Amino acid sequence: MKVYYGALKPDGRFPIYLLLDEVQLVRDWDRWVRRMHDSGGYRIYVAGSTSKMTSAEIADALRGRSVSYEIFPFSFREFLRARGLEAEARDIDATSHLDERGRILGALEEYLRFGGYPRATLTEDPEERRRVLLAHYDAIFYRDLVDRCGLDPDLLDVALSSIISSPAGPLSASKLCNHVRSTGIGCSKATLLKYLECARQSYLVLLSEILSEIHSRSVRNRRQYPRKAYVVDNGIVTARYPEVAERMGVPMENAVAVELSRRGFELRYWREYGRREGREVDFVIVDRGRVRQLVQVTHAVSRSEIRDREIEALEAASAELGCRESLVITWDHWGRELIGDLEVRYVPLWAWLLDSGEPERRPAPVR
Repeated sequence: MKVYYGALKPDGRFPIYLLLDEVQLVRDWDRWVRRMHDSGGYRIYVAGSTSKMTSAEIADALRGRSVSYEIFPFSFREFLRARGLEAEARDIDATSHLDERGRILGALEEYLRFGGYPRATLTEDPEERRRVLLAHYDAIFYRDLVDRCGLDPDLLDVALSSIISSPAGPLSASKLCNHVRSTGIGCSKATLLKYLECARQSYLVLLSEILSEIHSRSVRNRRQYPRKAYVVDNGIVTARYPEVAERMGVPMENAVAVELSRRGFELRYWREYGRREGREVDFVIVDRGRVRQLVQVTHAVSRSEIRDREIEALEAASAELGCRESLVITWDHWGRELIGDLEVRYVPLWAWLLDSGEPERRPAPVR
């Protein structure tokens, strides 16, 4: 500060911006930040890894003087910019040249495989990218979870492997606990829930709670179903389990969950109650207590490739939840149709990631 004032001689007419990274490593940092804040004239930004302090701990240290922001890996738009590409969904639709759409789809496939961590995005060699992503996972695993949270690495590895190898799949704490025990590792359900919460706080496992609840008006019904877990970045998934990328629908759904979380939505899903193989809707978007939209994700390039079961699930959920707006996120299919009172829009994933809307030149509704 002495050097700054001596060199620039600020006159106080404009605020001074202080950008403090990993400041929690300095003893009594919170007292100094509070003092600078209370003196006036400063705009202070504090950034740090979850290995040292969570957002709740920062809020406590700064005595209510802070506002927290979650920083996710690159969005698809940010990924494109980092790779030297620019695209606007409104400028590309089903009538666009194949080379233009092919370029975006190629970039999307790369994004789904390698994720959006900046260092991995800026690394050209695929094998080097994988090493970068594995190193990042190891840093979260050992620094954030084992060292900071004091978790047992063997139990943690089995639990996280089950989630990362099958993101977007149903996750029952009881079944996961039984799986851990089958490997010869002692585990209780309470311990496992603690581990999952630590993984959530370290931004490895997503969602506002440990895992998302199924959306149902009945609390009893919600508690009888498994929750669903997602991983904060597809790159970690495919770095550890490359075979997941062969089922492109899984990375697609995981990417949608990450993007919805980035946009501030609490994620829920719907499943038909009372049937073992009940129909399911991937996401139920709730805004201010009202069901705003039903969302399915499918790796389809035409209407004929979309399974009847997925549309039937939208119809059943619409009838139960009173929602008349639905969205089917596809690989590369535009469209719109009315099924009774239910409006179904079909939007490619790349277009939804870029602006969450349809292009201006869109097909007319079909009955």
